[in-house]
Amino acid sequence: MAQVGLHPSVRPRPSAAKKTAYAANQIAVNMLWQAFNAVAVYDYVAYHGVSAVRLSSGLIVYGVLNALFNLVAGHVSDRTKTRFGRRIPYVAVASIPYAVCFALLFSPPHLSQTGLVVYFLAMTFLFDLAFTFTALNANALYPEMYPDPRDRAYVSALQQVFGIVGLIAGVALSKSLGQALGWSRMAWIFAAVAVASMYVSLWGSFETGDPAEPFAWREALRETFRNRAFIWYVIASFLVQFTTTLFTTASSFYTSYVVRLSPLQNSLFLGGIFVVAMPIAFVWARAAIRYGASRSAMVAIALYACVEALLLVDRSPTSVLVTGLCLGVPVAGFMVLLNMLLAEVIDLDARRTGRRREGMYLGMNGCIVRLGLSLQYAVMAIFFAVSGYRAGASVQPTSAVEGLRLLLGLVPALFLAGAFLCMRVYDRTRTR
Repeated sequence: MAQVGLHPSVRPRPSAAKKTAYAANQIAVNMLWQAFNAVAVYDYVAYHGVSAVRLSSGLIVYGVLNALFNLVAGHVSDRTKTRFGRRIPYVAVASIPYAVCFALLFSPPHLSQTGLVVYFLAMTFLFDLAFTFTALNANALYPEMYPDPRDRAYVSALQQVFGIVGLIAGVALSKSLGQALGWSRMAWIFAAVAVASMYVSLWGSFETGDPAEPFAWREALRETFRNRAFIWYVIASFLVQFTTTLFTTASSFYTSYVVRLSPLQNSLFLGGIFVVAMPIAFVWARAAIRYGASRSAMVAIALYACVEALLLVDRSPTSVLVTGLCLGVPVAGFMVLLNMLLAEVIDLDARRTGRRREGMYLGMNGCIVRLGLSLQYAVMAIFFAVSGYRAGASVQPTSAVEGLRLLLGLVPALFLAGAFLCMRVYDRTRTR
């Protein structure tokens, strides 16, 4: 696909080493963010005794506010002009507070229950604000740096390999390391690794420049929603990422109270998902080139719904571990294909408007997807309120156990059905 802003004949051709270095940013992006989703609430509820309902209710409000910050951050990024580029300065500066705030989140002072709730929400806000400027700008470089579909598919797969390394650490290792080493020590180790990977990524990053004058705020919003392909894509993305984030957050409770996995088995369950996903990412990249990213995404959505339904009937650690391995296949598809689809949407907009607006599209996508976090926390709050869950208890009542089964096995299927239909409409819209 041709890119607005620099003719392909004068575009720098990145080496394999530069591509690999750039993709390393996904370690930092995924490791800290997924660790936050996987164990932050669990740590404060199970170890600090904070009310799960109060925490989830506060996160609902926080999620709405943070969604708006994503939108503002994307617009600001598009309108930034420095001699170092539009995106790279934000990545270089925001990476440090992103890592430090994560570590401080898991190192709370001795406070009352109300104080812990306030501290958690305040640190979460600062952590997420720094995450937004870091991840949004790092990912905004991808469509601009790699306009060729084959390069784009290859780099997306590379990103997911590094992303899976971050996911394994963030989702599978954060709980076991937190329990073994202490939550604070785990968090500072993760923070150091994240900063290192972001600065390796900067070595492989470049900007081609966009001579077109950026849109003003209202015009940028109007033109974004005139792109019908984006509307259908973002609804599908919202529904998919709601289900995956819900799984990440609720899985710690599921493995602790439903099938009662040991820390090692819990790491194998979550780690197995991403060990399988790592090689499968390149299979999905080839499928996207041959059949199209949208059609491949529909297959991944259907497959994910079917596999997650197995959590309704899993009764033993062995069956849960097998389910985790199967989940790795569609998860790899989401990781590769959603990036490619958003880049495709941005290319369509660039052809129509004559401007590269990665920041606005990533910000708008992030804004809408973050509303999914509020929906997720609302669902979790309802679960905690009606299921009879007891904070801090080592054994939960039958109502809470069965509620967790429904939360992970049935609820996602309802949202994924909507995602499948939206992706089908997106495919037709893009073709027209």
